[in-house]
Amino acid sequence: MALSIVPPNKTSTLMEMKNPFQDIDPKILESAAKAFQMQAEALVKTIEPLKELFIQQFKELQNVPESSKVLAEYGWYLSLYMEPGEVNELATKAREGNFDVVNDYMVNEIDDSINKIESELVEKFPHRAKVMSAAIRAHKNADFYLSIPVLMTQIEGVCSEITGHRFFKIAKSAPKISEWVQQIESNSIIHMFLEPLKIIGPSQKYQEAESPKGINRHDVLHGDSVDFGEDKYNSYKALSLLFYLSDTVYKAKSHLDTTIQ
Repeated sequence: MALSIVPPNKTSTLMEMKNPFQDIDPKILESAAKAFQMQAEALVKTIEPLKELFIQQFKELQNVPESSKVLAEYGWYLSLYMEPGEVNELATKAREGNFDVVNDYMVNEIDDSINKIESELVEKFPHRAKVMSAAIRAHKNADFYLSIPVLMTQIEGVCSEITGHRFFKIAKSAPKISEWVQQIESNSIIHMFLEPLKIIGPSQKYQEAESPKGINRHDVLHGDSVDFGEDKYNSYKALSLLFYLSDTVYKAKSHLDTTIQ
């Protein structure tokens, strides 16, 4: 005898299923559709200026490598705390020869954040806390003959600790540390802020014995220069470099460690 399979009873077919909107007044649906359209149009109007802002910010970011290099050539190193627009504006002033504007801006920035700078340095390099705090204390007291040499020793030590290269070591026509920069992907954002490490800055340059210019680490630490503390900007620039290493370069190292893993 053939088996008969009887399907279970169905209360409705797909065609008989109830439309959840069928009992709603069409006028209400039309009103809701208009309200949704108005909200969508308002959203588009809100997003449009934001799009322009993003485009502008991207353009500013693209100019940062060249701008940061211009400022480093003059002895100023900028941390990631500064907006791309600020960096580019300062570089424009430097290109125009308005160095007083650049100097005053950087001095004010460092004065306003020097306690934060010291806290971050001590937090990241606790074994250097005493010497760093002593250098910053001398800087605050305008004892620039004391602050500059100590800041320079810590620049060398911190750079070596982070990257394995001494900041002031020059190989042929480029800083030795530029080799370390090549390890970081050239298309990464952090790489854009490392342009200063590729050039020979004022404190790294070899000095002419008969006509020295600016401040040079070798001349200061070897006793060849005896007037380096007369210019307060020398101390501020050294402090900006130390903070640049402990902030921007420190974060670049963290990024590099993450990508290698």
